[in-house]
Amino acid sequence: MFDLAIMNGTVIDPLHMRLIPANVYIKGGTIAEISRVEHPAIKVIDAKGKYISPGFIDIHTHSDSNDLVGKMLAMQGVTTSVGGNCGYGQSNISDFFNKTERNGYILNQTMLAGATELRERAGLFDALSPMTEAQICFAEKALEADLEAGACGLSFGLGYMVGSSKEEITRLARVAARYGKPVAIHTRAIGGGWGVLGGIVEVIDLARQTGASVHISHVVYEFGYDMMAQALEIIDDAVNEGLDISCDSGMYTSFATFIGTEVFDEDALSGMNCTFGDIFMASGKYAGQQLNHELYLNVRENHPNDVANAMIGNPHEIPIAFDLPYMMCSSDAGVSALAGVSFAVHPQDAATFPLFICESVVNTGQLTLADAISRITYLPAQRMGLKGKGRLIPNADADITIFDLEKLQPRANFPHLGKPDAPPEGIDVVIVNGKIAVRNKEIVCKDAGKVLRAPNIEWKL
Repeated sequence: MFDLAIMNGTVIDPLHMRLIPANVYIKGGTIAEISRVEHPAIKVIDAKGKYISPGFIDIHTHSDSNDLVGKMLAMQGVTTSVGGNCGYGQSNISDFFNKTERNGYILNQTMLAGATELRERAGLFDALSPMTEAQICFAEKALEADLEAGACGLSFGLGYMVGSSKEEITRLARVAARYGKPVAIHTRAIGGGWGVLGGIVEVIDLARQTGASVHISHVVYEFGYDMMAQALEIIDDAVNEGLDISCDSGMYTSFATFIGTEVFDEDALSGMNCTFGDIFMASGKYAGQQLNHELYLNVRENHPNDVANAMIGNPHEIPIAFDLPYMMCSSDAGVSALAGVSFAVHPQDAATFPLFICESVVNTGQLTLADAISRITYLPAQRMGLKGKGRLIPNADADITIFDLEKLQPRANFPHLGKPDAPPEGIDVVIVNGKIAVRNKEIVCKDAGKVLRAPNIEWKL
């Protein structure tokens, strides 16, 4: 007898882009059978009129086993989270994984090693300074240790560590390339304004010079200021050249990060067409307040670790990003975890994936349902080497999201406009490793996930 049967639904095959009426049977945490034959099971879910999808994989998060973020991601259908992005990693990957296993986590969690963390372990805390030769040597060895302990790749937050030198970036990328692991990069502006596009050229040259697999992070956040078409053209030219480049984008142009970072420098704000009045504090003493120049200077100086939302960008450029057939969708969830606050600061944590499906499939018809699902299941699984993830086939891990497309609707909004943690409608059941983690907007199992150490990278476009 099977442990769980999901009956009468429509299975989404994101590899072959097919929708298949079928039942899904689970035993021992894996997919045992997909067929139209009826078998008995201990538990039965009736999915009539609903879609049975591989569990969503969020390729760019800062969840890092944070309970609040994990629950919000799970409620929107995510079953696997890739943490450690934008250079923000863990000081001890092995200890982090062991702690996650001891405590349990609702999602499957894999982690990138963060270059910012490597710099700090090497004794460098100044974002404007490059590493010395001795510091680079230390960081190389520390990265090797992280990768051997199970980190799935390397991340750079060049938009934050603007002083990072070509030498240190190149040498760390070569370490990742030697281990066959991808390098996820938050690009930086080179010269401000249109120099933002120079950040893409920089990381593409990195792939060319090192042989590293480069993944460009949250492109709408970086280029959604009348530069999206040009950015995508540069990326696509590199892919057509044969370089190993991939990318992801979120569903928001307005972003959240620490008010004291280089991203909120006045020169950076100018390059993003961002005024002081476009910035709203999301945490700390001034949470909910709109900035003026005086308050901007105050929080930058006295409250640099408070989170702010920059309400900027061109929303009409979001769908342009998904014109690239290999553009994946990501949430960038978890700024609240980085900030150490116990509440959501941005709706991306709770709404990204329902919003992506609603906008790209239901509202505009830009993508087929199977194509949209591929970008949040099969493609990220391939890019990160997540064996057993991203497809519903026999012997695959039983990570499954069941949703009602007709009822699917995001509900979260920015803190000064609504509830950033409001769960979406239409996500009926989320199954992680064969365990029901979410049902009808209720958390059923808080420790269904597993730590995913050192996936084997086999990227196939």
